[in-house]
Amino acid sequence: MAIEFQYKAKSKNGDQISGTLEAENKSVIARQLRDKGYYITEISEKRKALDVGEFIKMHRRVKLKDLSIFSQQFAAMIDAGISLVDALNILVDQTDHRRLRDVIEKVRDDVETGISLADAMAKHPAVFPKLYIQLVKAGESGGVLDRILNKLAAHYDRQDELNSMVRSALYYPAVILAVGVIVVIFLVTQVVPQFVDMFRDFGSELPLPTRMLLAISTFMQSYWWALLLAFLVFLFVLARFRNTPAGKEKTDSWVLKTPIIGPMMRKVYISRFSSTLAILIDSGVDLLTALAIVEDVVGNRVYGEILTNARVKVREGSNLSDPLNESGEFPAMVIQMLSVGEETGSMGNMLNKISTFYDRQVEASVDGAISLIEPIMIVFLAVMVGFVAISIVTPMFDMFQQF
Repeated sequence: MAIEFQYKAKSKNGDQISGTLEAENKSVIARQLRDKGYYITEISEKRKALDVGEFIKMHRRVKLKDLSIFSQQFAAMIDAGISLVDALNILVDQTDHRRLRDVIEKVRDDVETGISLADAMAKHPAVFPKLYIQLVKAGESGGVLDRILNKLAAHYDRQDELNSMVRSALYYPAVILAVGVIVVIFLVTQVVPQFVDMFRDFGSELPLPTRMLLAISTFMQSYWWALLLAFLVFLFVLARFRNTPAGKEKTDSWVLKTPIIGPMMRKVYISRFSSTLAILIDSGVDLLTALAIVEDVVGNRVYGEILTNARVKVREGSNLSDPLNESGEFPAMVIQMLSVGEETGSMGNMLNKISTFYDRQVEASVDGAISLIEPIMIVFLAVMVGFVAISIVTPMFDMFQQF
């Protein structure tokens, strides 16, 4: 698909010229202008009127699954002997994700100028994380880029599977709770008011649950805007608090202490730690550099701080297993296997075994969490709806007994 570009250049006589040309990429435009003897000063894609749909596509987050597919395709082409530039050209045509396609195009342009693939990718940290860049650098220097890309594809594919399982465990109760709250709000604000006049004409004192329900109904009808505002302010304050280093560490600590969810997430973090560190060490990345990358990848500030402290201790000559053991956040089995790996020089192999074990543990924890949360949510919804029903039905029975 041809793209319209704006260009500025100088002729052989030194005259400034400018205009627009259509081509598949900047390289084609540059070649055309050089063939005419022009000295290029600027080439940029011509901006079009803002399109909301296009804007969303351009800023859509590149997910782990997108990186996995990209890595698989890239590895297959490198393994087939296709040059980097040609492989990136093919990927530009084959990638549907608009933002990723544009980044691949920029990476290709940089590689054409002689920049290494890792350095070209490092210019786009929002798309290619540190782990990806470091491993690509190791693959380039060792001449095993295709094998590294296949490792990255498998790693991101597995991480995406684990994240999907965790989301299913977290979204399910959230959706059930949201539906229950909406139903109760509808009953309190739309159904209960229909009975208010009838209860007032009843004359005798209403039961306590009914009086409480009527008070809640009146308050919600009169001050619904205050409740909505308070909820939005709470979300805003929580988000701001979460964005601070202390706030992130505090909320991550809360996650680990949450019943049912906490033990499950702890296994996710250990699995993520072991699989990421394993792929880095197996690819020839030194332990200190690998730990610095894992600190960002693990996804929990509590574990991140532990790994930061461990990196300092390792730099001073300590084994990795010792500071991890002192933290109290890693199970004894993990510490023992790491210690054996350090003593035998097979840390990468031991980390892979830990990762495989905890991947299975995460699957079991997700199933267990859903089986525990489901009855809790059902009981919670039954209590809320039952309270509304009893509050309405009880005075009606009293009314019928007087007739």
